[in-house]
Amino acid sequence: MRGRGAGGRARRERRNVKDRKKGAGLPGEFEVIRRIGHALPEPDPSVLLGIGDDAAAVSPAPGMTTLLTTDTFVEGVDFDLDFSSWRQIGWKCMAANFSDIAAMGGVPRHALTTLCLPVHRSMEDVEALYAGFHDLAGHDGHPVSIVGGDMSSTDGPTVVSITVSGEAAEERITRRSGAGAGDILCVTGHLGASETGLRLLRLARERPADRFEGVLCRHRTPVPRVREGVLLANSGWVRAMIDVSDGLSSDALHVGRDSGVGLNLNGNALPIAEETRRAMEELRLDPIGTALESGEEFELLCAVAPEGVERLAAELAERTGTALTPIGECLSADRGYTFTDHTGNRPLRPEGYEHFSG
Repeated sequence: MRGRGAGGRARRERRNVKDRKKGAGLPGEFEVIRRIGHALPEPDPSVLLGIGDDAAAVSPAPGMTTLLTTDTFVEGVDFDLDFSSWRQIGWKCMAANFSDIAAMGGVPRHALTTLCLPVHRSMEDVEALYAGFHDLAGHDGHPVSIVGGDMSSTDGPTVVSITVSGEAAEERITRRSGAGAGDILCVTGHLGASETGLRLLRLARERPADRFEGVLCRHRTPVPRVREGVLLANSGWVRAMIDVSDGLSSDALHVGRDSGVGLNLNGNALPIAEETRRAMEELRLDPIGTALESGEEFELLCAVAPEGVERLAAELAERTGTALTPIGECLSADRGYTFTDHTGNRPLRPEGYEHFSG
C-alpha cells in the first residue's frame, strides 16, 4: 500500500492529502491501509514480507517459473455500481487476473492491489471491495496472498488495478502461439452468459431482475478456470490456450494470428447453458452471435491435438466437473478465418469489446 506496502513510498510530487477535501466516510490514508491490513488473513508461508514494508518479498516454489499479469478497472467503463456490489466488483476484478494465469497453465500465488478513490467513497466501500478480493483469493483450494499495493485520491471515478503473480512449470507454460493446422479448437464450460447477464441487469433499471440468477452470477462473480487450466496444460495435448475475456471471436483470432494458422469455428457447436438460452430468448438475443461477442466469460479456449480431445474431455469432466467442447479446427494459414452456422460459411471477425475502438 502507498507509504507502507509494496512499491509504496510517499511521493512528494503528489498533492498533499491535507490540502484536499476528505470524504466523510474515509479516514486518513494510513488508517485505511491499517484497516485493510488487519482485515486480510495471514499470508501463506511463501510470503516473507507482505504489507508493512516498502516492498513485498515472496519465495517461489522450487522448479517453478513466475507468471505476471495486471488488469485495470475504471468505474463507469469496466464496472457499474448500479449492477454489482463492491464485494462482487472485488471478486470480478481479481477473477480477470486469475483467468490470465489459468490461461498460461499456472496457479495464482500473490497479488498487489492499487486503488484510486474519490473523496466521497466510504471505508465500508473499501472493506467490501477487499472482502471480494479475499473471497476469490481463497476460492477453489488455491489461496492467494495480497502482499501490498498502492492508494491515491482522485477527482474522477474509482479505479482498481490488480497485479497477480502465478507459478507454472516452465515446460508446461501454454501460449497463444502454439497451435498447428489440424488441431481442434475446444472451449471449457459454456458461453454467452456474461453478456446476457449484463443485458438483464440493464433491463432491471426498468423492472427487477429476479430470475436467471445463474446467468447474473456469471456476469457478476465469474469463476476463473484455474484447476482446468493446470490440467489442460499438463496433459501434453494442448498446443495453445487463451482465456475468453474479450469475446470468443476476438480471442480465437488472437490464437489464429499468433500461431500463424487459419481457423473455422462451428457456430452450431458453441456450448450455451439452458438457463442462458431461456434468458436469451426472453431478451430476443441471437444465441450464436451473443456467444461469439460475450466478453468476461473467463472460459479457456484451447487448441488440442486431435488424438487427445476425447480423453482430455473425459478427464476434465471427471476431475473438475467442467465440460470441454470441440467448437472448430485450426487450418492452414491460407484458409483464413471463417465461421459456419445454419446460414453457411462466412468470414470470422472480432465481435468482442475493445478499448479505444470508438
